[in-house]
Amino acid sequence: MQCSNCQHQIEDPEALFCAQCGQSLCIEGHCCYCGKRLQPKANFCDRCGAAVTPQLPLSAVPETETARPHLRPITPLRGVIEAEVRHHVEQAQVKRTIERTIQREKAHQARLLKYGLSESDWVSIAGGSFLMGSPPDEKNRFENERQHEVQVKRFEMLKTPVTFAMFDTYCEAVRRPLPGDETWGREKRPVINVSYWSALEYCQWLSEKLQANIRLPTEAEWEYACRAGTTTPFWTGEQISPEQANFDGNYTYGGSEKGASRGQTTPVDQFPANPWGLHDMHGNVWEWCASIYDERYTGLEQQDAGYHLDDDRERVVRGGSWHNVPSGLRSASRNKLRPDYHYLRVGFRIVREVDDPEA
Repeated sequence: MQCSNCQHQIEDPEALFCAQCGQSLCIEGHCCYCGKRLQPKANFCDRCGAAVTPQLPLSAVPETETARPHLRPITPLRGVIEAEVRHHVEQAQVKRTIERTIQREKAHQARLLKYGLSESDWVSIAGGSFLMGSPPDEKNRFENERQHEVQVKRFEMLKTPVTFAMFDTYCEAVRRPLPGDETWGREKRPVINVSYWSALEYCQWLSEKLQANIRLPTEAEWEYACRAGTTTPFWTGEQISPEQANFDGNYTYGGSEKGASRGQTTPVDQFPANPWGLHDMHGNVWEWCASIYDERYTGLEQQDAGYHLDDDRERVVRGGSWHNVPSGLRSASRNKLRPDYHYLRVGFRIVREVDDPEA
């Protein structure tokens, strides 16, 4: 017999569907839609519910378009089963992928916690350009703050300076002496008495443990993050108060009020964060930057000097400390120290490099 839909020659006399196109062969006594044998004198198929219509023997169906209207291609049962199996396999694969992603994320979070960190401690900072330095009319500015445009790529920065809790974990792991805290306390206070080299060693150790590129910020990255889109002397505006940062409150700036002079460091989350979620960008401790100090801003401010013990050129420190007057806390204010220098007013903050698809 021959399929009336595609003219394929049917060799199996008991076949219910055409092997070429899947068309029901509509054999007498069988349902034309699902192929099930019909009950005697049935009006409806008891499998698919299709109405039973008078049927002609397959050989009697004329080879014309008018003889085919009641015949329509349907998916063979085998195709339905295969499609269902594929659907369940795809669902299982998606579920396994989600489970593996969750497991990797849990493992990553566990690694961070082991070293005193969590994923929420990082702030993602979009790349962009900004005017680095201070305008000529900014109060108490210095000549080394020449204003110039700088382009910065995307990076992630720790919300706070590195704390004693974080740094002590490193010291205990590598069996090195803990830096002194001047009896002010440890835990959530910023680590102090660390040199540039010590800060880099911490970054290298943490990079290995977290399988990420952890480093100090360049001077340009630091000011870009500190400003957080502002162009005023401080991210707080034209003034800054001892309620907004830790500095010598006996001195004022731009008509601000005097306030507390604490004479020591404070916990890193005690004061409000800037618009990008970063705490203590003004005051508390000076922060080491990765850049070599460049008086005239000729490009070193955008470079990471790296770890070269034979290069003892002065490195940049930024942000001011608990000891400084407010003008030393300005976003554009710069200072410099020898890389082997460690002091009770100096700490550091870290960044984590990220892949930049637009770079």
